[in-house]
Amino acid sequence: MVNREHNLTIDDLIVEYIIFKVQNGYEPKFLASEFMKFLYFFESRMQVQHVSYEKEKLFQGFFERKAKFDWVTKKHLDIDKKDDDYIIRANYNLSDYDKSIINTYFMDNGMSKFADFIGTAAKIRNIIGEYLSSQPKRKIDKTIKIDEKDLLISEYLSAEIIGQIWHSYIDKQVECRMWPKQCDDISKYLLQVDLADIIGVPSIKNELLELYSVLSERIAILYHQDKNLKVSSCHGSYLAKANYELLIPGYEKIMGVAFGPEKKSLRFNLALSTLKDGNTIDDVDYWNDTLDIDTSTAATESAKAKELVKSLATMRQKN
Repeated sequence: MVNREHNLTIDDLIVEYIIFKVQNGYEPKFLASEFMKFLYFFESRMQVQHVSYEKEKLFQGFFERKAKFDWVTKKHLDIDKKDDDYIIRANYNLSDYDKSIINTYFMDNGMSKFADFIGTAAKIRNIIGEYLSSQPKRKIDKTIKIDEKDLLISEYLSAEIIGQIWHSYIDKQVECRMWPKQCDDISKYLLQVDLADIIGVPSIKNELLELYSVLSERIAILYHQDKNLKVSSCHGSYLAKANYELLIPGYEKIMGVAFGPEKKSLRFNLALSTLKDGNTIDDVDYWNDTLDIDTSTAATESAKAKELVKSLATMRQKN
């Protein structure tokens, strides 16, 4: 909730803190005790209004005000008791909307009639960044033992992603008259025989096989940790976008063949996914839009996908 003078309140600071963490690759959560330490650090540099230094009272008041004024239908952060502390987590509702309803939005846009407020939002985020700079960034936890069902789901999704990249690559080659249009079957012209080597164009076979292996593991781990997993390559849900950024390090270039500005968007939601007949996925929501993966042809629901997963697994073993 904004005030007339657009002064920074404790509610603004909590929202700015979690958004900074999510958007800059830190864990999308924090302990109340962590935030209190940050608050003392922040107040040594800038004043904050409506502060309570008792963490339970501070966060209880924050969530009550948000529920009353800003999050009438759905919460955008979750809070749980943890021993004598509280853990506050971003959920998939956290978005640009949350930035637009706090005082820093008006500071950013120079909408305050008080000239000395212009640039204050950047200073606030710089202080947050300074405090968090010593904290480790979020990483895929490879120590997690992957469940076979979780891995199967991630393999089907990874196969769909590989297929999308392959077709984007072939479409570009056809457009440049460097590839025969009829040779678009990934199993025949990439996995069984790499046509690129025969006709003398760059091959992406090794890159796709490596990407398939990496994505299968990374998606499975994230899904193990979050059964409501959402991933998005485009802006919208901050947490879904952060999940995408966590999946692709080291593979930005090959992912960019299909996904990116003015290309396809990659979005999937595993909240309702289940295994069907032991080897296919049912009820995977891809958040469709005009550039999105079309569930009517999704690899996760087709017999062709099963063959692609098997072929990719075989090729991976050979390599």
